[in-house]
Amino acid sequence: MTVWCLHLHLQGPIATPLHSGTLFGHLCWAHRLMKGEDSLIRWLKALPESPWLISDAFPAGCLPRPLLAPERLPRQAPEEDKAAFTERLQKAKKQKKQSWISVRDFLALREGLSGEALNWRLADADEQTAANGKVVSYHQPHNTIHRLTGTTPETGGLYFMEERWHGKGAEKLDVYLQAPDASTEQLRHLFATIGEQGFGRDASLGRGRFSVEAIDTADSTLFQYTGNRLLSLSHGSLTSNMRAPRYKLHVHYGKLGGLFAGGVRSPFKRPLLLLKPGATFEPAGEEPFGEWLSDVHPDHPEIGHHAWHLCLPYTETEVH
Repeated sequence: MTVWCLHLHLQGPIATPLHSGTLFGHLCWAHRLMKGEDSLIRWLKALPESPWLISDAFPAGCLPRPLLAPERLPRQAPEEDKAAFTERLQKAKKQKKQSWISVRDFLALREGLSGEALNWRLADADEQTAANGKVVSYHQPHNTIHRLTGTTPETGGLYFMEERWHGKGAEKLDVYLQAPDASTEQLRHLFATIGEQGFGRDASLGRGRFSVEAIDTADSTLFQYTGNRLLSLSHGSLTSNMRAPRYKLHVHYGKLGGLFAGGVRSPFKRPLLLLKPGATFEPAGEEPFGEWLSDVHPDHPEIGHHAWHLCLPYTETEVH
């Protein structure tokens, strides 16, 4: 099945990270805007049989660092003095904090991936991988406006919200999408609509704007491979067909948008516990992995959350 790679170009800061489930929620609103609510309902009903699998947005040319079996502890070589050994340990510690691996490095390692091989490869990471370091987070100050007086309270009215600015070279993002029966033009219109309206929080203030630079079919060698484990590119749930998982957890505090953002009902969804991209596991059943989560809002039973995984196969070698 075709997997698309969408190349996005951020036009400014973003206040909400481009996670897979949130991206899919925006696709739903764009679909509704383009084709109407009845079409959206039919599309959502068909999803369990042919789900759209979508990744998070990653720095261009990068993938999340896979979670691998713990490697052997470094040992001081006989001819190595203590200072050199300490420096090597500090360098290894720094490498472990690196969140991304380039597509090129992943393809080079996928047939025998291990923690040691990954650290060795990341020691010589290219500039594209390092571009993620140009993303800077700021705390934007806001004022609380009293609804009766229309003024800011003298105390307790100031609060801060985080937003991310992508520097030159880091404003380009890739999103992978496996979308049955989708066309390039359909995907372009959906994502262009999201980019024009703005993604996530503070879109009315210009946050989350992006353009669609190009839509390509993803490198066929990236997804067509048979290995013993899978690397998740999405924020998804843990299901019974995912054996021996390694993962980091993310608590998702979702919020309704569009027509449901206002009114008397709360816009806030129930918190969800999801796996972060970079999670790895052994396939123990048929695809898809993860699931469509329902009952995520107390007042809107029709609303769900996209928690499926788009995965890359690879072979992990055992550590002795």
